[in-house]
Amino acid sequence: MKVLQWSMTIPKKKQGAFLRCSKERFSPTWKKFGCVKYELLKVENKPIKGSVLEKDRFFERVYFEGSFDIPSFFAKVKENPKAWELSRLYEKKFGAHDIELRILAFP
Repeated sequence: MKVLQWSMTIPKKKQGAFLRCSKERFSPTWKKFGCVKYELLKVENKPIKGSVLEKDRFFERVYFEGSFDIPSFFAKVKENPKAWELSRLYEKKFGAHDIELRILAFP
C-alpha cells in the first residue's frame, strides 16, 4: 500500500466548507484516479503536556495499491482540467497553508 499524506492548516472560518468539499468532491475525484481509500483527519486542538499544539491542522490521506505509480497520479491530475482546478481549490478557496506532502509505503 502507498499513501500520499498532505498536512495543512485551514483557517477556522473555511473548515466547514472544506469538510463538505472533501466528502462531495475531493474523495470521489481522487478515487477516479486510482485511489482505493480516502481519509481526512483533523488534529485535536487540545494540548498534551510537553507537546506542540497544532491548531486547525488537517491530514488528508489518499491510499493506493502497492504497485500504483505515484508520479502517474500527479501527471494524470495535471492533464485533466477539472481535476487540476479542483486540486487548486485547497489554496485558492480554502486558504490552505503550511502544506506538507509525505509519501508513505506499507509492505
